Amino acid sequence: MAFFINLIMIPKLKTIAISLLMASSVFVHAQQIFPSITCTNLKDKTVNLPSDYAGKRTVIALMFSVKADKKMQNWAQPLYNSLVADAVGGMISGNIYNANLCFVGTVKGLAKLALPEMIKKAKKEVNTKYHDNFMYTDSAIDELLKTLSITDKDNPHFFVIETDGKILHHEFGDFSDNKLNEITGALLN
Repeated sequence: MAFFINLIMIPKLKTIAISLLMASSVFVHAQQIFPSITCTNLKDKTVNLPSDYAGKRTVIALMFSVKADKKMQNWAQPLYNSLVADAVGGMISGNIYNANLCFVGTVKGLAKLALPEMIKKAKKEVNTKYHDNFMYTDSAIDELLKTLSITDKDNPHFFVIETDGKILHHEFGDFSDNKLNEITGALLN
């Protein structure tokens, strides 16, 4: 708060601060394109993200570790209820977001050896009506991390993607209603 009060009193700093705010606003609007990744869903179908979902906005949830996968468990149902379920709060028929939802687990290194067993387990634990939404990828994980500037692999990452592949919003970490609201809000803008 004191910083903003000082800006009002010092005109040169105020001008510099306004310029920086305007520059950062331009940076936010210069949106990055989500990189193309090839996945396999729990129906054993190949999915190319984000191009296979180009007609709708899409939320892509990425997990890069076992810790991130465990944290995703708290996100899965609220995200599904918000983005895929047929009604919002039982009061409105249809879903106001009209968005796709993809949960993507990444696998690399020695973990690839356990992939068939992990897929078998996931197919048993995940309701079959959600099998289209759950997928994995085992290609170019390091490049994906680099392109998306992800350094924290212990948290799930959520990307709201425009119909043309531009990233509208990036959220990560433990579930909270505020974070879910940020994701759903980005879908409405």
